[in-house]
Amino acid sequence: VNKSFEEFVADIKSKLNLATIRVVKGCDFIKTAALCTGSGSELISNLKADCFLSGDFKYHTALQSYENSLSLIDINHFESERYFGESLALNLQKFKVFATITNSINPFEYR
Repeated sequence: VNKSFEEFVADIKSKLNLATIRVVKGCDFIKTAALCTGSGSELISNLKADCFLSGDFKYHTALQSYENSLSLIDINHFESERYFGESLALNLQKFKVFATITNSINPFEYR
């Protein structure tokens, strides 16, 4: 990645077209980032990254990450999965694998 935390957050917001995201600034500079679609907080203990992007982070997870200098970007559960099907379809087509991929709808409203 090789960006400041602030620059990386701005890029994520822009590229995923998100009005707001929750963040935990555990470090000032991001060299490596990890991503898990959905809710990936249970994977934190195995990460070797400066920043973790996922959804549904809980308060105590965020606090522990901050204390361990791991930055978090909570892009919400649905939003973290929004582009996965399309990306997977492109890769499956390369290998001529047939699959039916459907996207769910977000049941939450943001006001």
